[in-house]
Amino acid sequence: MRRRSLLAGGTAAGLTLAAPALAQRLPRVGVLVSGDPEPTWSLFRKAMADLGLVEGKTVTYEYRAADSASGRLDAYARELVALKVDVIVAVLSPATAAAMKATTTLPIVFNGGAPITGAVANVARPEGNITGAFAPSSTLAGKGIQLLHELVPRLASVGLLLNANDPFHVPLLRDVAPVVRAEKLEMVALPLKSADEVAAAFETLAARGVGGAMVQPSLGLRGIADRALRLRLPSYSFRREYAESGGLFSYGADQAEINRAVASQVSRLLKGARPADLPVQQATKVELVINQRTARAIGLALPPLFVARADEVLD
Repeated sequence: MRRRSLLAGGTAAGLTLAAPALAQRLPRVGVLVSGDPEPTWSLFRKAMADLGLVEGKTVTYEYRAADSASGRLDAYARELVALKVDVIVAVLSPATAAAMKATTTLPIVFNGGAPITGAVANVARPEGNITGAFAPSSTLAGKGIQLLHELVPRLASVGLLLNANDPFHVPLLRDVAPVVRAEKLEMVALPLKSADEVAAAFETLAARGVGGAMVQPSLGLRGIADRALRLRLPSYSFRREYAESGGLFSYGADQAEINRAVASQVSRLLKGARPADLPVQQATKVELVINQRTARAIGLALPPLFVARADEVLD
């Protein structure tokens, strides 16, 4: 059973596109994604459709996705600006940084940690051309360390797979490190510059005898979850697609709620609002998703009380 979700500050629901100025052409929304495109892309389109913004009927999309190490995010952001989209939606910090470099005038709506990385200083009245929605993921990641230790009581060391190209890795490491120390665990932090370094990172974790790992989402979660599963390494991240891709669990903000907030802001911008009129939204609902199949595959018994606390169990 899923619990009800809330977003701090609230979001407008049921908005429909009615501005006569947009009647002669469909509004065009650019979507720039760093890391895995799903399920964020599907969740965002659903949230937009729920507001009456249906792809091909009342809105069109220009979708671009790339990993942060490829160098394509900056080029894609410039391409979206050249296409004269009405709004750019940027998913995760590298995409937000690329969009901000590409334009200081087109509205940008972020889904990620912009306030945590310093990209937005005033969440109540955003400056410039940017607003969006985020979760305190660096803090939640620390709680994930505690959950991992609870699942693996004999855990002695934990690996942190970080994206060196993502400015979010700095506050993430800053917030997680004290929790690792409090849990009396050894920390093996590995900032990776590209997907080519993932295999070597797992070799390092194995050589150090690391018994569990945390994965930063902008690294791309699907391949890492699959590799961790094959190596029987308990691991987690703070987006649910990690558990859906074979990771042991995810603990983080409800992405459906964040995407509803992002869609609401996009809808209002298309109707003439300015980014400064739209306070940044912070998620207050978190979800714990456990992959029970993965637990069985790696030989880990899930305590019944732990399972009972989950928002969703994949089996």
